[in-house]
Amino acid sequence: MPHTKSISENPTDSASLPPPRGGAQASSKAARPRRGGRLTEKRRQEIVALVAPLFLDRGYEQVTIDDIVARIGGSKRTLYEKFHGKAGLFEIVIKEYCASVHRDLFKGVEQHASVEKQLITIGTHFLNLILDPRILEQHRLIVSMGRNFPSVAQMFFESGPQRAYRLISEWIERQQKAGKIGPGDAAAMAELFLDMLTGKHQLALLTSSSDATSPRAIAATVRAAAKVFLYGVAPPAKTARPAARTL
Repeated sequence: MPHTKSISENPTDSASLPPPRGGAQASSKAARPRRGGRLTEKRRQEIVALVAPLFLDRGYEQVTIDDIVARIGGSKRTLYEKFHGKAGLFEIVIKEYCASVHRDLFKGVEQHASVEKQLITIGTHFLNLILDPRILEQHRLIVSMGRNFPSVAQMFFESGPQRAYRLISEWIERQQKAGKIGPGDAAAMAELFLDMLTGKHQLALLTSSSDATSPRAIAATVRAAAKVFLYGVAPPAKTARPAARTL
């Protein structure tokens, strides 16, 4: 079997990924000392924004603790105490990117609009979010790390795709209760709908081809996916012809 290692085995950082303790925000409070050893939320977000490009541009293994300290200030000791070292900070960066997608997933959705219109709005917004260059770079990074650091890939899958599936599944369940979507496994439906959206466009950009990702192409994909999801692809039922009258 091929050897795999945890992220803590990186020679530039002996800290392991921190266990979740109240989410990314709870594990990431404070890196530069302030009154009472704390940082404001604004400062925490600044630190994540400063460090994220290091990982995305160089890759996890090429970034050192010294690189991070030089970028954000403070000391190595503070970095380990507050972020559990490089590994903990990297986890926060990934979770923050995933959370940014989820926070805006239902932006602009009109609750009283038709189900099809809501679905098109959700699908368009989701697709534009995941095709953002930052999210694509994160995806490339995680894929490149997946073999040597499977725990990181798993963390990304749970924080990113799995969470998106759950949010759409909950929306489908609400529509089912309102009688606007038929019965069925909402979780499976959510997976199928999002996967119909992402495949072509995400792969095109990950392979450096933008021909298939114009706004017009994206809109066409979302409309088609919504119609297939809601109405299927079976031909409309034929109206039975009345029996011929006999004289």
